[in-house]
Amino acid sequence: MRVLINTPAAGNSPGEWFPVTTNVEWVVENYTDNKPAAESLRGVDVLVGTDFTQEMGAASDSLRAICVPAAGMDRIDPAAVPDGCAVTNAYAHEAPIAEWVMACAVAMDHELFKSERSFRYGSWEMWPSRHGSYRELMGRTFGIVGLGAIGKRVAKLATAYDMKVTAAGRRPEQRPEAEAAGIEYEPGRAGLERVMAESDFVLVSTPLNALTAGLIGDAELRLMKPASYILNPARGHIIDETALYEALAERRIAGAAIDTWYDYPKSRDDAPRPASHPFWELDNLIMTPHHSGATEGTRTRRAKVVAENIDRLSRGEPLVNVVTGLSRA
Repeated sequence: MRVLINTPAAGNSPGEWFPVTTNVEWVVENYTDNKPAAESLRGVDVLVGTDFTQEMGAASDSLRAICVPAAGMDRIDPAAVPDGCAVTNAYAHEAPIAEWVMACAVAMDHELFKSERSFRYGSWEMWPSRHGSYRELMGRTFGIVGLGAIGKRVAKLATAYDMKVTAAGRRPEQRPEAEAAGIEYEPGRAGLERVMAESDFVLVSTPLNALTAGLIGDAELRLMKPASYILNPARGHIIDETALYEALAERRIAGAAIDTWYDYPKSRDDAPRPASHPFWELDNLIMTPHHSGATEGTRTRRAKVVAENIDRLSRGEPLVNVVTGLSRA
């Protein structure tokens, strides 16, 4: 079986990184522009990578599986996937992302960064005798948009902080499971509006697709309380860029923590600004470069999922984490 690797996680020793048991011929593509050269796909059975384009699909003559070593599928063109080819992904990132979410929630609520910076340079402005009291998470409401693996993990941690948890999603059948976990769940548009209006913290944890692109715009952000925060470790384009910037710049909401953006590097060397609006000038925003789930634990767990699917394919067994709507197998 011939496997083309197009992910920097594997380095130059993919056999050591992906613990397969079957006999594999590894082909490592130089990871320069997020996708392999189309000609590299000829004779390949499995592609391990995050991108698949029309050009790549046209060049594929034996591709049986695209194993995405990540959760997001927005860079896979469904129309490019060849007939007979399965598309799979790998999650295993909910624990570190949930940790990032709660760390940001605490930091924003306690004004931690401003307090540390000002005190480091000699100011006592954040001393309670001059600043006044701070907020705390206990007893507040944590709202979740998209109750998948990340949302459920965050709900578990927020509950441990003695917070009330509400959630919105697309599936009414999730209500019994949510309520059993102590989550107040309401599907559809009504649920989204409730989460936005009632929550002190709003987590965006839904996939990016045709239904969720621009899901949160100006109208939704205006539902939020002036003292509330929004956190997005999902995908940037779920929140309208202009609406988010204006809500923060005009301080209609207290702040945000954003890990996923609108523009990304296209090679190893370029360094574009992550958005067309100057979010980096705002002092009520925590911004990180899409790293909330990028832990060693996540990489190791995802590598095992990819390896398992390569082994399953070689044995003619059903693959795990097959993405419906993309797979042509």
